[in-house]
Amino acid sequence: MIVWPLQCTTFLVSTLSFVGAQAPWPGAVPLAIRSPHFNSWLPSPGQQQWPTFWNDPNRTLGWMGYIRIDGITWEWLGPPGRSGNLTKTEITPTRTILTFVAGPMEVEVTFLSPIEPTDLVRQSFPFAYISLTAKATDGANHSVQVYSDISAEWVSGDSNNEVTWSTTPGNDLVFHQVQRALPESMQEINDQAEDAIVYYAMANSSDVTWQTGHDTAIRKQFIGNLTTGGKLSNTQGMNFRAINKDWPVFSLSVDFGNISAISTPVVWALGVVRNPVIRYGFGDGSTQQRSSFFWTQYNTIGDAIGAFVKDFPNALQRAVELDQKITSDALSISQDYADLVSLSVRQTVGSIDITTSREPNGQWNTSDIMMFMKSVGDTSRRANPTEFMFAAFPAFLYLNASWAGFLLRPGLHQQSIAIPTSAYAIPDLACIIFIRMRPLHLTPTIGSGNMIIMALAHAKASGDGSLISRYYPLLKNWANYLAVNALNQTMFTTSDGRNGPNLAIQGIVGIRAMGEISQILGRADDALRFKDQASAMLQGWENRTILSSHITSIYGQSTSWGLIYNLFSDRLLKLDFITQEIYNNQTNFYSKQIPAGKREILLQLIRSYFDIAGAPPDWTMLTAATTTDNSTRNNLVSMVRSRAWLNNRPEQFPTDYSAASGQVTGMGGRPAQGAMFAFLALKYASMN
Repeated sequence: MIVWPLQCTTFLVSTLSFVGAQAPWPGAVPLAIRSPHFNSWLPSPGQQQWPTFWNDPNRTLGWMGYIRIDGITWEWLGPPGRSGNLTKTEITPTRTILTFVAGPMEVEVTFLSPIEPTDLVRQSFPFAYISLTAKATDGANHSVQVYSDISAEWVSGDSNNEVTWSTTPGNDLVFHQVQRALPESMQEINDQAEDAIVYYAMANSSDVTWQTGHDTAIRKQFIGNLTTGGKLSNTQGMNFRAINKDWPVFSLSVDFGNISAISTPVVWALGVVRNPVIRYGFGDGSTQQRSSFFWTQYNTIGDAIGAFVKDFPNALQRAVELDQKITSDALSISQDYADLVSLSVRQTVGSIDITTSREPNGQWNTSDIMMFMKSVGDTSRRANPTEFMFAAFPAFLYLNASWAGFLLRPGLHQQSIAIPTSAYAIPDLACIIFIRMRPLHLTPTIGSGNMIIMALAHAKASGDGSLISRYYPLLKNWANYLAVNALNQTMFTTSDGRNGPNLAIQGIVGIRAMGEISQILGRADDALRFKDQASAMLQGWENRTILSSHITSIYGQSTSWGLIYNLFSDRLLKLDFITQEIYNNQTNFYSKQIPAGKREILLQLIRSYFDIAGAPPDWTMLTAATTTDNSTRNNLVSMVRSRAWLNNRPEQFPTDYSAASGQVTGMGGRPAQGAMFAFLALKYASMN
């Protein structure tokens, strides 16, 4: 849990009145993140702006929030307007909570993106909650109304596209839906899905009013003046048009009358739904349409939305309990570590779609579960990239190890049917919404090592040996490739562009992991062979890389060094394969590169100490999890935390920084930040 108390200062302008450029904010905070195509952030908290999509701080997602008190309207979300005083911002693993003073009332707005580790139906439902409570600071009653709307910018990455919409008011539920007039199946523009339907909903009652139409007119109607306003007309503006023509919005408001508090939260539900979400290709050219898993329980979207809205009290309680568990576990390392875990988890889990398929008879096949990870933060639109999966794997192992298996399954299945005799693992499944095989590539060692290591980690953490059993021949092929190539690389590299000792150790640990897999499955001859090969290669690796007191980053260059983050694999699998002396010496070496008193050094300075082209937080955290003393561990963690909280530009917890300037060199929001869970994943209980 992250809590930032802020000094109360009165501002005449600037919504929520974020306090100065020096306030301890990250570059952006997560608002609603439930899938790769439902991914909203609040950028530059020091300079209030519209919420944005993950890939562009200038790509607005129109989302307005008002509270009207005694005829005076205050904004709690949106562009600059009548101000309140932000007094506290809190980020937990599942929630972002803004608390501010608006006139005579203290208002708390919570953005909840549920994480449901034990419920695939709930986890796969791409909706988030926005709730609001308030209380009078003077103890008196006040006339109070609340309002929120979304624009059609949520529907398309091109605001010139035309949209249509409708509203469904019922006895218990009212919801708007908006979509492109001519949706394009399985297409994206600027990473936004062009086949999505966006919903905005709340529980219906006599106090609720709604309206669709021109943004300026509807908001002006709600704002009114001291004697009018505070309600909407319950009418639909049916002039369908382009997103950027008179900016249509879809609004919901509640009139509470004269009250001293809103103690029971008023709740909006926002969702971005696609169906199907994946077109899955087979080797013979045929395809399969895959849908979000929640459809296995609901016949209509209205039923699903209604259940989601009614479930808010229980969902909030589950979220609080999960937040407390994650935060408590993370605090066993440090407060800085708890902050990083809290900031990273929604963007990691929000990178996936949980899917299923239909049987030939039309019934849902609830045993056919596949998770697809989009390379959010990467313009290549890749699905299940092995380097992102490996970095994020600690988060999935911690939350629910079965999820790790669902994430591995598509890649294993694709390769088993398309190229079952492939010598090495492919790096990804190509395009995110039309899954097909990726051509041969330049990272076979890291991809093969990653897949074998993840397969064993899943089996040990979940107790489920089905994947390692079913795909044993494929895994064995990859291990055989590593046995020949891992130690001696030429053109092949890791994701950091290096082809030396750090790459080699991932391949060698992969071979040792294959020996463990063989032993689990009773393949004694294979187990002995792979373990012997791994031991011999480890000795050769040590002879070539440990030329002084540390592991070199380049063969034969005793002064070279770097973050040897792939040592984490041995720790994760609890193989005890790499000697404790190596870990101790490497930790001691790292500690000497960090000057005394530099605990809060920014990541941008790490190149002075770590000879790599930048220092991505995921690699740094995996490295920290291999250290053997708390001081070095905490210094590395604090470096990551310090850079994440550098708020001089809007950025969604990126993984790529310039080593020279500290500026972001890529996009933010990558699922690789699941590596923040590295310490927590080390604590999982291995099963049989």
